[in-house]
Amino acid sequence: MLEARAEDGGSARPKLLVFTTCYNERDNIAPLIDQIAAAVPAADILVVDDNSPDGTWQIIQSKSEQYPQLRSVMRPRKLGIGSAHKYALFYAMREGYATLVTMDADFSHDPAEIPALLQAHDKNVFVTGSRYCPGGSSDYTGMRDVVSRIGNVLARLALNLELRELTTYFRVFDVASIRRLPLRHVSASGYSYGVQLIYYLRKTGVELREVPIHFVDRKGGSSKMPRVQILISAVDLLVLALRRLNLFRDLEPDTIVDCACAGCGDRVLAMKSMGGKSMGAKFMGARSRPGATGRGADTPPVFVCLRCGLQQTPPNLSAGR
Repeated sequence: MLEARAEDGGSARPKLLVFTTCYNERDNIAPLIDQIAAAVPAADILVVDDNSPDGTWQIIQSKSEQYPQLRSVMRPRKLGIGSAHKYALFYAMREGYATLVTMDADFSHDPAEIPALLQAHDKNVFVTGSRYCPGGSSDYTGMRDVVSRIGNVLARLALNLELRELTTYFRVFDVASIRRLPLRHVSASGYSYGVQLIYYLRKTGVELREVPIHFVDRKGGSSKMPRVQILISAVDLLVLALRRLNLFRDLEPDTIVDCACAGCGDRVLAMKSMGGKSMGAKFMGARSRPGATGRGADTPPVFVCLRCGLQQTPPNLSAGR
């Protein structure tokens, strides 16, 4: 069953939202929420739980009674870290926040370092916490450290980016900048989603900055990144590198809609495809007619609910960006 904490009616909306996503983080989620609230007491907190079977959701709900600024969403199944972060991006736009901070729920990112990241933030600026810029450090050793460093070097070279850290999700976004992104193209799974996002931020003229952090090995539980994800991320990176050669890549921002999902009722819907004339219609030109189907027909825009995963075309599109 999907649940979410109701919004407080009539209260002023804070400008800052801090987001994390979790799956089986029973040991970490309560102290994490405590420390986020202590580090940035004026911020709202959004937690997305992918239906953890270990009782994480129940702990989040108990913290909601303590912190009225806590918003929580449970999704019906494990939909992936990329999808969860996209939920946060669209939620921040929909709810009118000015700034979005994202971080992991396993204490690899220290909430006490959020103010330092915010200090480097500005309009049209993206900030990432970095293990690999001067002053940064990491608890990783051995093969984990080697794989992480090589992955970041390859991503930096493939995408011609100057940032030394591309794979951590400890980040600060200017929400107005997010509105300009073609987020429908940011579709990778796992940690390569974050690399794609930085690529399109740079493509749309956002300044990229990094702040040194200490990356902590998780305090409790176990890593949930499968080994196959390394291969998937490598393939995603190759596809993104090849995409750099496409000079005509559509960079139009997504249409933002305020419509309820036909499945779960959530209002965080993301554009999956813009629709418009099909390939056949582009060649047929004036011979295509409105309402036609098949070759030459108009195709409707398709949206996906970031809470339940249902793909749909909302009946009433209110295209307010």
